Amino acid sequence: MSKPIDWQSMTDEEYLQRAEQQIWLSAFANNNPRAPAHKEADRAYDEAMRREKPHLYQRAWNAAYRSCDYQPSASDLATAEESRP
Repeated sequence: MSKPIDWQSMTDEEYLQRAEQQIWLSAFANNNPRAPAHKEADRAYDEAMRREKPHLYQRAWNAAYRSCDYQPSASDLATAEESRP
């Protein structure tokens, strides 16, 4: 069994790349509920919330979705925009 990913030590750019990968793997393994990618995708979401940057997870999700030749909805794109105070 592989070690959990250390999400907290990543920069935002590193997070985006790794989260996209784990989200894609989780979707690919939808027939295997015990696939480690499901937990890592959940942990990626939790890390985005911990950073108070939910748009990071949405950006990664949008990228994974695009890699499967789909286009994110307008709502998905809007959610991926960093909110400005």
